[in-house]
Amino acid sequence: MIVQKRWGFGIGTIFSLIVVYFIYLYSKQQGWSLLTFISKWYLIIVGGLIALSLGIVLLILLFSLLMFLFAMLKLHGFDKKYKKQKAKEFIDAEYKVKE
Repeated sequence: MIVQKRWGFGIGTIFSLIVVYFIYLYSKQQGWSLLTFISKWYLIIVGGLIALSLGIVLLILLFSLLMFLFAMLKLHGFDKKYKKQKAKEFIDAEYKVKE
């Protein structure tokens, strides 16, 4: 059985971001420019990917919520005036057929 490793963001990624952030702060305090540079770009790239993926998920949820609300308003809100006007046009009358 072959198991493929896929890209994923989990608790380990968040933990590594926290550790790298503290490394960034310590190396900045000590004046180690190369380690500061590497850790800063790691935070920018990995944090940006996480923020991008969360942003896409939130946009999809927001878009689907807006579509759902628009459909609910269309079903219940916009048709009320039309139904009232249409109901006024009909006349209920009785008639007899002569034989």
